[in-house]
Amino acid sequence: TTSTLGSILHAFFEDYLKLQKGLRPHSVRSYRDAMRLFLQFLSKDLECKISRLSLDDLTADRVCQFLNSLEEVRGNGVRSRNNRLAALRTFFEYLGRQLPERLGQAQRVLAIPTKRVQPPETLFLDVGFRNVGTPC
Repeated sequence: TTSTLGSILHAFFEDYLKLQKGLRPHSVRSYRDAMRLFLQFLSKDLECKISRLSLDDLTADRVCQFLNSLEEVRGNGVRSRNNRLAALRTFFEYLGRQLPERLGQAQRVLAIPTKRVQPPETLFLDVGFRNVGTPC
């Protein structure tokens, strides 16, 4: 049978995340939210209804565009962006296992690097060191 985006998503959430991985409802909701945002992005970008999206529409380039839009349009920070990428990677890893003919597509997404989180400026450390030994 031909696997559709809808059938793969259903199996990913109901079989893989809930039954095989045993994730708690809160964790499953995080994956769902990431996928929902990605599908909404694709729908808008491709100017089609979400119900019309196909597995062919889920490309590494579009994942990168989505991640950029999270930061630039939605104002999300790097940590949020990386969390969404982690959820998408889990889905694409599942996709590659379930549909070996989609493995190349999945590998291209899995190769997208996480973005480094900028460490906080050390200014607060300087203030802390200056206050060491200072009476209260």
